[in-house]
Amino acid sequence: MDIRTIDWNEAWQDIKTRPLESTQAADYWDHRAADFSQVSSTSPYVEQFMQLLSVQPDWRILDVGCASGTLALPLASRVRQVTGLDISSAMLDGLQANCRQQGINNIRTVHASWSDDWATAGIDRHEVAIASRSLVVDDLRAAIEKLIRFATRRVYLSTPVADGPLDRNLFEAIGRPFRCGADYIYVYNLLYQMGLHASLNFITYREDKSYSDRETIFHSLRNKIGHLLPAEEKALQSYIDRVYVRREGHWRRAAPRLIRWAVMGWEIPGQNDSV
Repeated sequence: MDIRTIDWNEAWQDIKTRPLESTQAADYWDHRAADFSQVSSTSPYVEQFMQLLSVQPDWRILDVGCASGTLALPLASRVRQVTGLDISSAMLDGLQANCRQQGINNIRTVHASWSDDWATAGIDRHEVAIASRSLVVDDLRAAIEKLIRFATRRVYLSTPVADGPLDRNLFEAIGRPFRCGADYIYVYNLLYQMGLHASLNFITYREDKSYSDRETIFHSLRNKIGHLLPAEEKALQSYIDRVYVRREGHWRRAAPRLIRWAVMGWEIPGQNDSV
């Protein structure tokens, strides 16, 4: 089979099923906003992603799916302006709170989704558009084309490699089917099919998140999964007992998982003036 003849957008749609169908809903991300409120510029993901960007001080950055400022906050000191777009109002509230706390005044927030009309929402073209770990979309080609329309120089996006941040053993432990969906190779092949010659780099790190107590671990993991039946809650507690240990006053995984993300970036072809 010649892979150039495969409709990679259709292939993405066929396999994109997530462990949680609700990940496209604002309520899901509103519920998880507390987990994103503490943004660390020293996280391995942020450090490695920032090294891959070639931004200029006078540029504006459009950060699609900005959450509470994972990239928007560290970018603010390097560029003229950042526009943070997110479907979750709670995430944007967290970003605004972080801006106030850090004295940042060049981040603008926009409450919108991938399917909304961004121009109507007041967004114009930025030098760079970023979709970092936020391609939770039905139509991948349309999302890529939209990023291109709202950027004048470059687009960057990141997607999981294999299971990415999802814990296969967690879902197996509570008896839920594990469906991680399409990973980066679908995206990269579609970019090639669209005539976009994207660079490809990988971010790799060990998960080392710490928790103050077991209850915090439980709530964090439950937020990722969604509603649990009583038997599933019991299985989740047993999973925490097996996997997490208390060291120096904090709880961490006894054996940190290896997580990989693929980062793809490309120059905007044509650089048309109109959106």
